[in-house]
Amino acid sequence: MKKLFLMFLALIFIGLLAAKVDLNTAPLSELEQLPITEAQARDIYEYRTFVKIFDNIYDLREIPSIDQRTMNKLKPLVVVSIYTETDDVALRREEISYLIERLDSNEGASEGMADVWEDYLMTPQNVNRMQFNDFVSLPNVSAVDAAAILKRVARGDTIADTRDLRGTLGLSYYGYSNLRNYVYFKEPPVKNRLMFDARVQYYTRYFEEGQYDMLHEPFLPSDYGNNWLTVPQDKRSSYWGYFELDQVQPDISAKLRMRYGNNFKMGIMNHSPKAHEGWQYMNSEDFLNSSKYFAGYENTKMPLLGNTALKMYLGHYRATYGEGLTMENTDFYSSRKTGFGFSKRIMGITPDLSKAQQYALRGAAIELANPYFNASFFVSDDDKDGLAYINEDGSYVMRDEYGNDVFTDNAGNQYIMDGGVALYTYEDGSAVRADKNKFFSFVTPSLPYDNDTMLEAEAHLNASLYPDEIPSGSTYTPYHMQYINLAPRRDAIREKLWGTHVEVSPLIGTRLGFTTYTALYEDAHFVVPGFNELKDIMLRDSYNIPKIEKAMNAEISNLYSTQTDSYSRDYRRVIGFDGGTVLGNTAIQGEYAEMSKDGEDFKLGDDPKAYLISAHTQSENLYFITLLRNYDIGFDNPYSNSFSEHERFDDTILEKNVYALSNPLISDLYQNSNQSQPEKGIYFETRYKFNNYFTVGRSYLDLWERLADGRRSARFQSELEFRPLYQLGMRFRYKNQVNRYDDTAERGVSKTNEYTMAIRTFLSNRDFLELEYRYNTVLSPPYTSLTNPAQPGNNSMAAAQTLMTGDYIGVNYTHNFTPSVKLQGSLVYWYGHGISHWDWEDMEIDFMGERGAKAWIAISSRISNNMYMNIKFRNKTYQDKEVRIRQNNDPNHPNLVDQLSYAERVEHSENTIRFSLDYRF
Repeated sequence: MKKLFLMFLALIFIGLLAAKVDLNTAPLSELEQLPITEAQARDIYEYRTFVKIFDNIYDLREIPSIDQRTMNKLKPLVVVSIYTETDDVALRREEISYLIERLDSNEGASEGMADVWEDYLMTPQNVNRMQFNDFVSLPNVSAVDAAAILKRVARGDTIADTRDLRGTLGLSYYGYSNLRNYVYFKEPPVKNRLMFDARVQYYTRYFEEGQYDMLHEPFLPSDYGNNWLTVPQDKRSSYWGYFELDQVQPDISAKLRMRYGNNFKMGIMNHSPKAHEGWQYMNSEDFLNSSKYFAGYENTKMPLLGNTALKMYLGHYRATYGEGLTMENTDFYSSRKTGFGFSKRIMGITPDLSKAQQYALRGAAIELANPYFNASFFVSDDDKDGLAYINEDGSYVMRDEYGNDVFTDNAGNQYIMDGGVALYTYEDGSAVRADKNKFFSFVTPSLPYDNDTMLEAEAHLNASLYPDEIPSGSTYTPYHMQYINLAPRRDAIREKLWGTHVEVSPLIGTRLGFTTYTALYEDAHFVVPGFNELKDIMLRDSYNIPKIEKAMNAEISNLYSTQTDSYSRDYRRVIGFDGGTVLGNTAIQGEYAEMSKDGEDFKLGDDPKAYLISAHTQSENLYFITLLRNYDIGFDNPYSNSFSEHERFDDTILEKNVYALSNPLISDLYQNSNQSQPEKGIYFETRYKFNNYFTVGRSYLDLWERLADGRRSARFQSELEFRPLYQLGMRFRYKNQVNRYDDTAERGVSKTNEYTMAIRTFLSNRDFLELEYRYNTVLSPPYTSLTNPAQPGNNSMAAAQTLMTGDYIGVNYTHNFTPSVKLQGSLVYWYGHGISHWDWEDMEIDFMGERGAKAWIAISSRISNNMYMNIKFRNKTYQDKEVRIRQNNDPNHPNLVDQLSYAERVEHSENTIRFSLDYRF
């Protein structure tokens, strides 16, 4: 009887409970039956849908329209059930949320690779069917790890789970811990279904320091030989003033990616860079023309072909092979890119929605791969930006097939000049005809304006090179170059490119590959003058000619030309061979590339070349990298992105003497360079964990020679971490760099030392606090202009080495309010004394000079099940250098009377906002 009574009470309770409305599952129509208004019911429904699931009934008070009286009324009528996520995509995203967040934070540095890695996180690959390139393309997975897994699978030993994976002989713990989230074993965690990822980002980005200085360079009349001239102070005499670039204009991007499992993929991205007019002034055609897009199909289970994978892409894609010498298309440069650890390359064909524009490939690509053979074929047809030779009116300088500049008279007839005589016909009697425009090189412009807008700016700046009026009886002596003769032009070069990569793998971990591409230019001739002729082309004032006579500028004169005294062609061709093998716990790999120039296409060694060989040895607590490279000066491959210490044109006139150029925008060749500088050297890198207390962090030594002038340099960095407790870490880092270590009396020598100490605390709930102090010293060479004697007069006595010092202190903090809300912030103060400091922010590096302070704060929040928000605010306040001009060390020299000879420090304040919103479903 007692049991029946208890069952009766239970049935009554269940009936009462069933009669209540479940706030987490009730449809809108059921919520509207409650004793509340229709608007309140909709607010409850939208809160549950777009904000979060109710944890308890008191969450109702977070809705503005629900007051305490309403909640009391609803208490006996509603219930909050325990909610369990049943959607497999949402479950997977929740499981790997911290990894996705880490990839998102590296978006600026990884050039769009985060998209590919995020896809693999959401829809992992079957570890038992993956191939060598699939493994080594994942972050922190080495060739040794890949070979260990493949050898096990080849023996017929199927990997069943993560514990089984960890037991693989030869697989390091570091490789296992990074791999496990990208693979599955039996059933995929997410079934095939349609998934979307939409992102919008708004960023009030400032120009980098080099671009800032370049755009401020003025166009002023020549005062040399014009004693009557007073140089005007006109803000609009520079690109910065003409375009009013002191007004902060945001960088805006929008990206949409769609895919069905890992098979069907498509996406579109539009990026409106800083200083661009923005989307509001675009029509639909302009929007599509400036966007990147792709559609692709991938299949890792090709029928009847065993373990064979197929990739096909239309639109924009990336192609990467070997060590990046022959083909790795990107606009961005990264120093010391070893291809290991976090500086990875994703091998083969992948979709491209990165912000790279200039060296993006647009066309079609196909890749077929199995464990023994890999073949890729790709074609591209796209318009590229170029540094064009222009006439005074801004029109292109034309070129004929024989290598002559072609001019047009007032009647529209074309002619060439021969010994000061205009010739309208060639020796065979045919009329002179220009077939292509004349270009200096490819260039990635800093300014986003179209060609018509730039023509108007150039006309204004050309006029600024002449005085408004010339006094009666006086004459004006102009510059050596009297107008802008080299200028960037957008979408001016039609490039048709095709290429292929073939690779064989006779043994597990061993592969031999061949890569080649040919780029055809139907409307452009690249013409680079010889070393001695550069001064007549690039300099505005003949007074500065000695500045270009340095050996360093051999980098510029050795750029690729399609027309020279020995040949005339309309293409660029590069071939390369790559390979690698795994011997025990050591992986050896390398690549040799050669660009066809004066030699024969199918003969190696007679053209500019580049090669790189590296070895990577690993064990549980140690890795060691050795890397040898050599890049010829004439190896000008715009699709190369390999290891080096510096980008191309570093320390040339394009960086150091921008003021001397006929057009400051020529410096964009350096400012936005994506290639490695011609150099040869050897690089060592290691990390070793002694025990749980002491670890030698990433440490490296690089010894290299800059081939343009033979300067030899050395760079060393090492760090030691001591963790007496798991939650506490102390890190000590030392960095030393010596330029021109083989000649201590040379003016180009410098010795830099950097000492860093950091204390880190790892708090509960993944919170983090760090205090860092850095002290820098720079020893400059014996240099007469630095002696600064008390008495005025010519300097003839070399000084001893001059010591400059600077220090930096910073605090970094991370606090996780909840699993869905995180705050990061930093406060930095530095005093440079002429030394440049650097700081790594949440997803970008910032360089800072002289003296200042910087603070930033970023909030990341998962504001609903599918929506993610990140907002960052930064203030950077700093001072310029104090400058005093002297002549013969005399600040009161008669030639300085009525001249601006002193510039005091000016304080600048920059406020930036970055806001991004992601919607994933």
